[in-house]
Amino acid sequence: MATSPTHTETTDVVICGCGPTGAMLSAYLGRANIANIVLEKEADITTDPRGIALDEDGIRLVQGLGLYEHVFSDIGTCTPKVRFVSGVHNDLHKQAFLNFDCSCTAGHTGHVAMLAHKQPALEDRLRYKIREASSCELRGGCRVTSISEDDRWVYTRYLDAEGVERRIQSRFLVGADGKTGFTRKQYLEPRGVEMQWAEKMRYRETWVALNWKLRLPTPKTHPSFPLWRLGYSPEDVFDQFFPVDFRFLCNPQRPAVCGRFGPPSDRLWRFEFLVNAGESDVEMATPAMIRKVVYPYLRHPGTRYGLSDPVEFPNDCIEVLRCRPFRFSARSCDRWALGRVVLCGDAAHVFPPFGGQGIASGFRDAISLSWRLAIACRSETANHEQLFTGWYLERKQQLESSLATTIRNGDMVNSRNPFKIFLRDWTLWFVQLLPGWKRWLELGPRIDAPTTYKYEPGMAFMPELEGGVLFPQMYCVALEDQTEVPRVEFSDDAIFASTKESRFQIVVLLDSLDELQAAKQELKALEGTSSDSLSVREATFFVPRLSVPPRGQKPISELDGVYRTASAEQFASSYLCRGRPAPRGYHEDDLWKSAKGRKFVIVRPDRFIFAMCDAACELERVRSRLADLCH
Repeated sequence: MATSPTHTETTDVVICGCGPTGAMLSAYLGRANIANIVLEKEADITTDPRGIALDEDGIRLVQGLGLYEHVFSDIGTCTPKVRFVSGVHNDLHKQAFLNFDCSCTAGHTGHVAMLAHKQPALEDRLRYKIREASSCELRGGCRVTSISEDDRWVYTRYLDAEGVERRIQSRFLVGADGKTGFTRKQYLEPRGVEMQWAEKMRYRETWVALNWKLRLPTPKTHPSFPLWRLGYSPEDVFDQFFPVDFRFLCNPQRPAVCGRFGPPSDRLWRFEFLVNAGESDVEMATPAMIRKVVYPYLRHPGTRYGLSDPVEFPNDCIEVLRCRPFRFSARSCDRWALGRVVLCGDAAHVFPPFGGQGIASGFRDAISLSWRLAIACRSETANHEQLFTGWYLERKQQLESSLATTIRNGDMVNSRNPFKIFLRDWTLWFVQLLPGWKRWLELGPRIDAPTTYKYEPGMAFMPELEGGVLFPQMYCVALEDQTEVPRVEFSDDAIFASTKESRFQIVVLLDSLDELQAAKQELKALEGTSSDSLSVREATFFVPRLSVPPRGQKPISELDGVYRTASAEQFASSYLCRGRPAPRGYHEDDLWKSAKGRKFVIVRPDRFIFAMCDAACELERVRSRLADLCH
């Protein structure tokens, strides 16, 4: 080892780990101009796709970093449906007893319900945002060797890529280094932080997860393949053996999950199956056992095609990218912060794979922690322990909601009781005879109201002013855009535009454009009370699309910062809809519904409502509460 230098660097935040959670946290800190250094033990992004599912909240937070154009191009694709299939069989085309419609836009974000992504591509784009920000720095090939702290600083020692020991002092340290990372295992657990079993789901099982990269057989490469003479094209063959929808195979003998992921051109496929009691997890991941467990799903009876012999997908068109056992469990730490050291992502909580919530939960951790860190770093008097306690209490509630989704899916996949299976299948079959109930089931948890926190002391919102609710997102058009085909935007991108400086943003919801001048006058009277946390000058105004007169009837100078809603049809014809399904189930009035008739909504950087007011004069009360929070 080289001689240790005497120099100690100083920064605001050190982040241990640059997986999806650590990268997103760094990028959002960069947007807030908070200096941070990310220490990652690997030299490069792993090429092994691990997590493959991202829900609509996750898509929204990726969008918030300015990466939306990559979501449906090089990161992933929308999964049309998630199908739950019952029975002991190897037929991926068997009718499902329950379908989740993941391509509709019936949630509260304007996005589809599920993105099947390629994690290396997602991480690459997140790291690009780190490199782009002058306040962020990523250092690969670094291994943390010690952490210590006092009342003002956290001191980190690490070995860099050349084996030189280096030192950093930072205001805070965040461990995003996974469930076996140094921060929790070596530093916080000896100080009493415990990873505990989730109370509602004491799940601990081993599954084998494999990733395949596939190539198309063709009449030239496989001239004897029997489906060519029946008129099948290479794409038809691919669709037959690897259906586009995701599947939970609720097989009581061996539960499994499978589906495509990543950009369609990559032709990636995931298959996971349970290792039963008494089986060796290492042996179950061998090629011989994969042929026994997985290949039967790729062997179709000839009768399906009117042939006498079975039809099997060519084995030489399969490239194995990964095949290894994983221990899945549902656990969460009893504390996510101690002193100036914080845990997030898999370092703080782990999920089984049945809800696709692992990466999305880490993303929620990152954005809700980032603005609190920004406050703590900019103010010597801010109570960081209270900030982190409130963060933990909020995230714990949302984590329980995510866990509930995982439990529902996991119960269906893992059920082995014949009576329960019979009752489940026939009950769901009967219920779906009623169109309204069928649609309700297809939407699943997306039909619920936006996430709402139940207030506990320390949480960063005003319950007496209806705070603590996730603010929806809609499609909108700037009224100052007077072009023939105006540009459609997401409302988040208007509210949290990169040119704005305040951490919290004021949204003004008007019933018509006639109310605009009065609302602006109300805010103008409060300009002297603006702060770096809340500025009335940065307020964003929204009006319903149908209340706006034809183009050119209002002076453009009056419309700066004013937006109208956009219809689903307008979004579908815009560049934002490239690569994804046209919106279905989208509601233009979601912002107004969430505001419950209030005109002024104060939104936190993590898209949760801090408070709502009927009159601008109440904003002084909000500003005072924000001052208490920030100082």
